Amino acid sequence: MLKFTINEFLDLRLEDGKTNIYVNNELFMHCKHILLTVPLDEIDDFNSVDEFIERSDKHYEFSIDYTIEISPETRFWVHCSNIQAWYENNYNTCLIHSNLAFPLLNKLKKAGDFLAGKVFKEEVAKRFENGNLNVIQFFLYNHYLDCLNKEELELLLEQASSNLTINIVNQLNELLSSTLSNFRKIKELIELVLFLDLKYNQNLIFRVFNELNENLKNRFARLLILHLNYKEFINYKIPYGKFFTYFEEILNFLYEKYPEINDLLKIIDSGFISGAVSLDEKFSYGAVSYHRIIQGY
Repeated sequence: MLKFTINEFLDLRLEDGKTNIYVNNELFMHCKHILLTVPLDEIDDFNSVDEFIERSDKHYEFSIDYTIEISPETRFWVHCSNIQAWYENNYNTCLIHSNLAFPLLNKLKKAGDFLAGKVFKEEVAKRFENGNLNVIQFFLYNHYLDCLNKEELELLLEQASSNLTINIVNQLNELLSSTLSNFRKIKELIELVLFLDLKYNQNLIFRVFNELNENLKNRFARLLILHLNYKEFINYKIPYGKFFTYFEEILNFLYEKYPEINDLLKIIDSGFISGAVSLDEKFSYGAVSYHRIIQGY
């Protein structure tokens, strides 16, 4: 077994041909990916490795279990070099992918690493404010904003609001304008907005809607209605009462602007959208609200 110690809390070990990361002598994770031969003059124009990979052709990221032949020992030393550089740069989260940087920082924080705890809190705020939507989704679904106190959280959400709205609107405009719409990505963006609104009372959905391209608003309204599904939020522990009130507010807002969407409502309620919604599921889509609006109540 090879072992490389980063500091008193963190080390890497080569075990059975695999590079494993240990925190306080407990296995944290097995390293699966490495970033190979990234020219510094190329990454300097990006805010982080995450952004570099998203905006490049992605040929720098390799799943080392399935691609080029590298010996386990070479892979191990590459990982050690990357993590060592990360530590020597005060745990700079821009140097390694956020999917590794933040869980590892969180684990080190819990293990008693004071520097990791300080950096974790600062970097969560900084990267959230930067507005990278993939990173923000990752933070929200892992509850990383919980490391901030109430005042810090309110300030962060206020400061991040503008960048967040712009980035979401830009992506939605692009996705909704495409002849080959990526509905999975649209659904992810809708869920991100709804989660921020429901958990942090942001009213982001109305700002996003008002900033969208006028020609796309009707289409977005229909997709939004289809994804107002409480079952999506059960794992996030959003109280049903809060969801239902929010649901009603959005529906009233949309149907006032687009009364013709009532036709879509009737189709949803009958359960015949290509078999996507059954009669058994209609209550998860707010059947009470639909009936009230159909009847003009």
